[in-house]
Amino acid sequence: MKKSIVILLTFLMLFSLMGCSDDEETGGGTAQKEEMKITNINQLRLQTATPPPMIEKSLERENLRERLIRFNDENKVSYIYLLSDMGSVITFFPIKGKVSSVNSMLTTTEQIIRNPRGYSEGWVAVISSPDLDGSYGSNGDAIFFFTTEGVYCEWNGRYFLCDRPLKLTTAPLLIYDTE
Repeated sequence: MKKSIVILLTFLMLFSLMGCSDDEETGGGTAQKEEMKITNINQLRLQTATPPPMIEKSLERENLRERLIRFNDENKVSYIYLLSDMGSVITFFPIKGKVSSVNSMLTTTEQIIRNPRGYSEGWVAVISSPDLDGSYGSNGDAIFFFTTEGVYCEWNGRYFLCDRPLKLTTAPLLIYDTE
């Protein structure tokens, strides 16, 4: 079964290479075409000699699933440690829910429209969508979260998140005041 898949992939790759004859399509001259062929032939040989394993279970998918289940809980309490660029703990918070990116959107970030400069029906263009508040652009690179008391916090630096509190060996630079 594995060899059949590898052989099929080999023929598909060779077939697709045969269609690339125009310099504009390949982006280069004869020497580059020959080097591409050599590279592809070598890769096909290596794939046949050492095919990728067919695994029964993916630990990567299991980790992603567990993370989604664990942190997609509005009552989940976690602990976030905000770090300086040198790794010192600036402050830490118990948080409720999950950490989110300020660039996460509730609606799509792009719209597909009929291209007004298109030469025929069906030509489309992709344009930026406005955010729900009507503004455009990025929100910067930051995360946000809510403390267990419901305080909104936003951070654009390094952080460490875990679902158990850590024992710190040095005092943080800032102390969170719950009053």
